[in-house]
Formats: sequence, C-alpha cells, structure tokens
Amino acid sequence: MILSSTVMGYMVSHKLLMRVRFLQQYLQFIIYLETEIRYSKRIIYEIVKSYKSNNEFAAFLNSICTNVEKSLSFDKAWQTAINDLPSTYGLLTQDKEIICDFGRELGNTDIDGQIALCKLNKTLIHATLESAKEEKNKKSKLYFMLGSSFGICLTIMLL
Repeated sequence: MILSSTVMGYMVSHKLLMRVRFLQQYLQFIIYLETEIRYSKRIIYEIVKSYKSNNEFAAFLNSICTNVEKSLSFDKAWQTAINDLPSTYGLLTQDKEIICDFGRELGNTDIDGQIALCKLNKTLIHATLESAKEEKNKKSKLYFMLGSSFGICLTIMLL
C-alpha cells in the first residue's frame, strides 16, 4: 500500500519535471531553428532533421521526420508527432496547442515571417515554461509527500 501510493506521488511529481524539461528543450530548439532560418536558408525539414539532440525531445523530432518520410505534409507530421507524445511528458492541452499552432504556421511565410513566428513562439513558450517551473517547485514535493502519507495512513488503518 505504502509503495503504490508513494509511486503514484512520484509519478505525478515526475510529470511536472518532465513538462519543464520538454519545454526547456523545445525552447532551445526554437532558438536553434530561428538561427538556422536566418543564416542557412535551408528548408524546415532539413533543419529539423539536422538538429542534434539525445534527450526526450529527440523522440519528438524523430517522429516528425518519420512522418514526413511517410509522405505527410510537414504541418501534419508536426501535429501527428504532438498527438503521439506520451502522457508521461505531462504537457498540458494548452502547451500542445501552442506547439501545434507553431508547427502549422512553420514554413508558410518568407524568412522574416518565419523569424517573427519563432520570436512569438519563444515568448509564449518562455511564459509557459516559467509557469511550469513555478508549478513544479510548488507541487512536486507536495504530491510525493501526499502519496507517501496516504500510503502510511492506509497501512495504519489496515493494522
């Protein structure tokens, strides 16, 4: 009993951490993308494919590339990759909407439009990231302790 409650508390706490990590990695990617759009003038798919990452975010980018290789348009490949993200990342619906909207518009304007889109998305994600960090700091320990306390209470009641 104690173990399962503690595990549940840990899982919820871990989701908060994973959300922060994913948003941080996404923000780093947007900064990279903006720079590449400005200076390399390569197509978006090539930029996404060339991004070197060996963290959770790499799975998202690999999913986009796989979807494009399956003949999906880039915006559909992006949306499918977002929808296929595991719930363990803890992303909220509004997080996914911001990322989906960015992918829907990406590649549809000139270079200046793409750079402006990246800047807008950086601003939105930065605000979301700050909120996620604050939520993690406030609630992470709480969920873990509540899970542990609940398990201890159940064990005492069963004795």
